[in-house]
Amino acid sequence: MLSNFRTRHPHWLSDLFFLTLTLGVFYLAWLGSYPLFTPDEGRYSEVAREMLVLHDYITPRLNGIVFLDKPILYYWLQASAMKLFGINEWALRLWPALFGLIGCLATYLAGRIIFNRRTAILSTIILATSPLYFGASHYANLDLEVAVLISCTLLCFITATQLTHFTQQRLCYLASFLFAGLAVLTKGLIGLAFPAMIIGSWIVLLWQWRLLKSIPFVSGTLLFMAVVLPWYLLAQQANPEFFHFFFVTQQFTRFLSAADFNNKTSFWFYFPIVIAGFLPWSAFIIQALSQHVMSTFKNRKTHQVELFILLWLGLIFTFFSIPRSKTIGYILPIFPALALLVGHYLNLYWDHAKQNSMRYGMALVMTITFCAAILLLIFPRLHLLEIPSQFQFYLSAFSITFSLATVILYLTAQRSVTLLPTLLCIALVNVVFLLTLVSSASTLNENTIKPLALELKSILQPNDEIITYYKYYQDLPLYLEKRIAITADWAANDIANNDNWVRELWYGMNFRSSLDSSKWLINEDIFWQRWSQKKRVYVLLNKNYFDDFQRKAQRHRYYQISQWRNTLLLSNRPAKTL
Repeated sequence: MLSNFRTRHPHWLSDLFFLTLTLGVFYLAWLGSYPLFTPDEGRYSEVAREMLVLHDYITPRLNGIVFLDKPILYYWLQASAMKLFGINEWALRLWPALFGLIGCLATYLAGRIIFNRRTAILSTIILATSPLYFGASHYANLDLEVAVLISCTLLCFITATQLTHFTQQRLCYLASFLFAGLAVLTKGLIGLAFPAMIIGSWIVLLWQWRLLKSIPFVSGTLLFMAVVLPWYLLAQQANPEFFHFFFVTQQFTRFLSAADFNNKTSFWFYFPIVIAGFLPWSAFIIQALSQHVMSTFKNRKTHQVELFILLWLGLIFTFFSIPRSKTIGYILPIFPALALLVGHYLNLYWDHAKQNSMRYGMALVMTITFCAAILLLIFPRLHLLEIPSQFQFYLSAFSITFSLATVILYLTAQRSVTLLPTLLCIALVNVVFLLTLVSSASTLNENTIKPLALELKSILQPNDEIITYYKYYQDLPLYLEKRIAITADWAANDIANNDNWVRELWYGMNFRSSLDSSKWLINEDIFWQRWSQKKRVYVLLNKNYFDDFQRKAQRHRYYQISQWRNTLLLSNRPAKTL
């Protein structure tokens, strides 16, 4: 079987080795050079840390509270990284970066079989250097992981349909079931709904019912259930409220937006997100879509793969555009399909760089780089946003990079007969830009509490208590490596109407398996009782709450220990030597 694959697809092993090496360096560089972004990176990483501390690998918890908003796979992976490499940013972002790499390699392997080698390499480079995909691979949350697993499910399926060797085809189908199970174990029903919706639509449009005979449904379903069912059943057994909360509240209700969730936007929200997140390759999206839609419309029987990719793009894009609650990372599953579509389009014109469609595309790329260079140069002077002073240097570096890119692209486009020089230039510019952006991330992260947390950690004594005042700093427990007390109005009538950290923890308090949270989810009366006791108490609060705190603390002395940006660190006892 392996020799048959090698005969049909020479150089695939050397391509994989080279892509793994170069993309591995690209994706792992400066991975741990910036603090965790909140809320997601702090929240999900803390859940994994508490899993290790409590030795409970079935019920995830956030600050001691049951947190069953998402399935378990991502937390298991994060916990394994912490166990192996410790609690640090590099370890916490390792799995997202590896998933990003896996998605690129899967795109290469599938592209190699369903199209050809050059399309596969082009698509892989396009995907790897797309800003949104690259950025998601450097961000510790679940969006990139489930996107890659859904993509692998679809890529394995369409690859299986193009294979003639029975064993290879069967293995690809089973891999598709496996990845679907892992996707459901990562984010829930969308891991199964998307593949079923896309594959079902494709079969119906092609009227390829005979294809169903080649799919190993029995063994595939058993494999899928073996991956999915154990944790879901164990979680339900440990938390009798789990199924209703997870499937009704978090899955169906969130999609239908019957409840109040954050990030309410219009239907067109994802259009600019995809264009910006796919730059500068988005300069070729319209041409690629037009080319493949027309060819598929003329004869979908001979363009089955293109039809599959178009359905992949269209159905997922439409699905996520319907609900009012939208998050940028949700649209990531379409990026491998988009990369394959653009990669295949560029391959068709590889030796025709002077064709009008290519000239227009390259002109648009140069327009983008030129406008980016000008905007980055003048943007700080417009004072539309408050830009950190440390980031000013990077804006200048970006402007210079895009200016040089515009000149080089113009010169190569004028002289080149093939697309190789210009596409290589585009890819290298994106690599430089993205690596520079990663190195600058620490200057952009103004919400992290890390400096104050590390300062506090250095002076903490075993009996000291840490309380936050009407704010939950999602990365604080992680950097302190301990649970904290949180002051809020936990009996408020409108908690269920606000999509925020209060509701997240409040939901978990209602699970019967939750620990007794009354000791660390406290109201203001209990806070002042603890503040007046002899034990040292540290409190973190935003400056916006300081006037209110001062007014209520008239009978209670307080001492300011430190400050980080808008966050104050106070204590009920005089400062110790820091």
